[in-house]
Formats: sequence, C-alpha cells, structure tokens
Amino acid sequence: MPADNSNFGGPTHSKKSIMHWIVVFLTLCVLGGWVIPAVQRNEEDTMTYNPPDIGMLRKKLSAIRISGIDFVSENFRSRTQDLMHDMGFVCSERSDDVIFAFQFGPPNKARRREEHIFALCKTPTLVYGNADIVARSEDEVMCEEEYGGELRRVRRYASVTIKAIDIKSWEVIEFDASGKDACIAQHAIDVLESKWV
Repeated sequence: MPADNSNFGGPTHSKKSIMHWIVVFLTLCVLGGWVIPAVQRNEEDTMTYNPPDIGMLRKKLSAIRISGIDFVSENFRSRTQDLMHDMGFVCSERSDDVIFAFQFGPPNKARRREEHIFALCKTPTLVYGNADIVARSEDEVMCEEEYGGELRRVRRYASVTIKAIDIKSWEVIEFDASGKDACIAQHAIDVLESKWV
C-alpha cells in the first residue's frame, strides 16, 4: 500500500489553503460592494448641461427657491454642492458670464433642475441660491445682456447689495456688486424670476 503522501493518494487540503480562498472571496465581495454602488451613483448624479435657449426661458415659470426644509437637508445640500461643481466645470470650459441651475438635468431625462441657483463664471466660480437685491444705488447704467442668442441693452442699478445662499459654504451671506458684476447679478435674478423676457 502506498503512503498517504505519495502520488497515488487522494488530494489533501490544508486549512491554510481553505483560509486563503475564504480571504480572497471576502475581499472580492467587499470590493464589489464598494465599486458597484459607486458606478451606479456616478451615473445617477451626472448632470448634462444645456446651452441657453430663449424658447425654453419663455416657457418656464419662476425658479423654485430653496426652502427651509431643503436648507437643513444633508442630502439636498450634497446634491446642490455637486451641481455647484458641475457649474464650475462648465464655466471653466465656456465663456459665459453666468449659467443657471435650470440648464442642468440628469442625462436622458426631460426633468431639469428648477432651483433658484446661478453661477457667476469668475475665478473661482461663485454659485448662489435664493438671491435677492436688498439695497441698490441711485445711479443707473446701461448693461449689455444676452441670453440664448438674444441681445438687449437694459437699464440697471450701478451697484447693488445681494442677499443669497452661498452654495459652497451653505451660509446666508450678503455681498456688494458694482459695474459689470452688478449687471450680471441683476440679469441672473431677472432670468430666474422670468422677468427678463
């Protein structure tokens, strides 16, 4: 009779080889549980940018202001700050002075963002929600404004103080704007409130 360790004996399994395969299996399960939801999340959170469209602007109602319930929601804050990053990327790729939340939406879906949010395309990009003019100068200037290929000269206040939610810090702030910045901010607020057309 051959010895147990000879070539004629049956397969032998050590506890080390079984533990090895269990560790490999558990590692793959953990990686799969982390990678698959991340891929699905990226597909859902991806936003597409739609260039300005004057026809769309004429059909839309005033933008929806961020409510107090939205403001305290961590989920809403996270989604809005993700939008802020998307807006910053679009600003860096284009020559627009301002872009709006309603120009963004999930890919392959008709729904667009409707929040009262705009981005001033500066360096760095500044993104504000619920913007209101709380003070204005007596002086006025003529502003050259364009949206969706339509150009206008509009009389605006030369300087304004705006109260808004700073999307990056998620705080209510006030800031002063004058000259071109005042024109852009007033234009953005009018577009969001459907007063520009």
